[in-house]
Amino acid sequence: MAPIQLQNDTFQLCFDPEKGCTIESLRLKGAEDVWAPVLREGTDGESSFLMLPWTNRVKDARFGFGGRDYTLVANHPDGTAIHGVGRDLAWGIADRSPYSARCVLDSRLHESVDCPFPFGAVFRVELGADSVDIELDLTNLGKDPMPCGVGHHPYFMRTLFDDRDELFVQARVAGRYPCEDQIPIGACEDDEVSTMLREGGAIGNPNLDDVFGGFDGRAELAWSASGVRCVMECSDAFGHLVVFTPRDETNSKTPPLSETPPLPWVCVEPVTMVNDAFNSDEGSEQTGLRVLNSGETLRTSMRLRFEHD
Repeated sequence: MAPIQLQNDTFQLCFDPEKGCTIESLRLKGAEDVWAPVLREGTDGESSFLMLPWTNRVKDARFGFGGRDYTLVANHPDGTAIHGVGRDLAWGIADRSPYSARCVLDSRLHESVDCPFPFGAVFRVELGADSVDIELDLTNLGKDPMPCGVGHHPYFMRTLFDDRDELFVQARVAGRYPCEDQIPIGACEDDEVSTMLREGGAIGNPNLDDVFGGFDGRAELAWSASGVRCVMECSDAFGHLVVFTPRDETNSKTPPLSETPPLPWVCVEPVTMVNDAFNSDEGSEQTGLRVLNSGETLRTSMRLRFEHD
């Protein structure tokens, strides 16, 4: 099955159902019919992938639920089970048009799935005149309650149409979780990084890989020289946000690390649950952990709306 190409007068989007409905490119049209990649593409890796039925890390790839202990496959060098399994499975195409598509997943149809709970999912994307709309739904197909969460992992480019761009990021968050190796060790706390996100300054070179709580579902990214703003509008289920701004540590000529240049992209990831929510002692209201009963569905949506100066 070939990747699906969608296009209208404003956007070009390509995603691959065979690879977990991973988005491989998203391009925006500018002046004089110039197309620029909003998300990274090519040899650098995927543009955006789906996270389900959990997001980010599960510590030691183990968790307990309903009086039972479960072991997952550790698929990250730190020994965690990371980002769920939806991106590793082939999805089926339910319908499509030149500017929209809907894909479905039934984990029971796959021989080996690293999740102890059977689940189904629906992914739908539609290109509008000034926006990209993405829906992601998760359903418990088993008989027992299922702990779960979903999220999106987009890699936004720091520059768009103009190499002089400076990327500004604004997100209304309540605070940041203190973490060790990206695993929360305490409750969400307001701090200077949370203030920076709320104020919406240039993202700069902070070397973040952090999860924030109290996200109100709206984030804004602005490319200064290109004169373009992207407004991310998420449904209420997305109460957490992960921000990832890694530095290019392969460049050994510019020590110390604080002077190491950033990679050319930034991740702003809306998620329903905090990292390692499966093992958290906090209540579900704080962690965002969802427990779906048999046949119950978690429904989410995200809109990326673009504005030009």
